[in-house]
Amino acid sequence: MACVIDRTIYPMPMFATFRVADVKAAAAFYEAAGFVSLATVPGPDGSPAVIHLRRMKYQDLLLVPGEAVPGSTTVSFSAGDQDLAALAASLREAAFEGAHVSGPSDTPWFTSDLTIDDPDGNRIILTAPRMGEMGQAKEWAKTFEGDYEVVEQE
Repeated sequence: MACVIDRTIYPMPMFATFRVADVKAAAAFYEAAGFVSLATVPGPDGSPAVIHLRRMKYQDLLLVPGEAVPGSTTVSFSAGDQDLAALAASLREAAFEGAHVSGPSDTPWFTSDLTIDDPDGNRIILTAPRMGEMGQAKEWAKTFEGDYEVVEQE
C-alpha cells in the first residue's frame, strides 16, 4: 500500500471488533492484508486482551479473544489506492488455513470489491471505485431517491 498509515491515537468515529480464537495468529493474517498493529492491550493474565489494528485513518479493527460466529460480522473499508488483484494473489499465496479470498469482483454500483474471510469467519470487504466508469456512476446516482447531496471529489 502506498499510503503512510496514521499511527496516532484519536477518538475513533467507527471501528469493528472481531472475536478470534487466536489473537496473535489473527493479527498476522490482518497484517498480511495490509493492516498494521498499533497496540496490544494485555489482560489480567498478561495475554493479549485486545490487539488494535489499522489500515488507513478511521479504518480500525480490534481483535479480541473469543469464539467467533462465522459469517456474523462483515465490515467494508475503502481500498484506497491498493491494488486489489495483487493483494488477493498475495493472500492466496500465503494460504492461511481457514481463510478465504474472493475477487476482486465488479459490483452493480461501480466498485470492485475484494472479500476476505479470516480464519475465524469474520469478513472484511475492501472496495474501490471503478474510476473509468465514474461518468456512468454519476448518471446512475441521479436516479436515486432520498435526502442527499452529491459532492464532487477531487
